[in-house]
Amino acid sequence: MSLEKILERITRDAQAEADKIVSESKRKAEEIKENARKEAEGSAAALIEEIERKARLEASRLVTQSRLEKRIKILSWKKEFIDEILEKALQKANLGQVKLKKKIVLKDGEREEFYHQDKLLEELRPKLENYILKVLKI
Repeated sequence: MSLEKILERITRDAQAEADKIVSESKRKAEEIKENARKEAEGSAAALIEEIERKARLEASRLVTQSRLEKRIKILSWKKEFIDEILEKALQKANLGQVKLKKKIVLKDGEREEFYHQDKLLEELRPKLENYILKVLKI
C-alpha cells in the first residue's frame, strides 16, 4: 500500500469519525433543546395557572370589598335618613319647650325627674329606628 492510499484512508476514516461525532452532537443538541422546550412549557403552564388562581382570588376579594362598601354606604344613608326624620319629628313635636318628667317608682314611694331631650332620644332611638324602618320598608 502506498503512502497516498494510507493517508487517503486515514483522512476518510477521520472524516467518517468527524461526521459521526457531528451527527451525534446534533442529535444530543436536539434532545437537549426538546427537553428544555418541554420544561419551559411546563413551567409556563404552572405560572399561568398560579397567576390565574391569584387573579381569581383578587377578583373575589374586590367583589366582596365592593359589596361591603355598598352595604356600608346604604346603612349610612339609612342612618342619615332616620336622623333627619327624628330631628324633624322632634322639631314638630316642639319637645324643646316642653319639660318632660319621668316617674321613678321606689320601694318607699315615687320620685319624679326631668328628662333631657338628648337622653330621651338616646333611649328611644333603637325603638324609633326599627319602627321607622318597618313603616318605610327599608
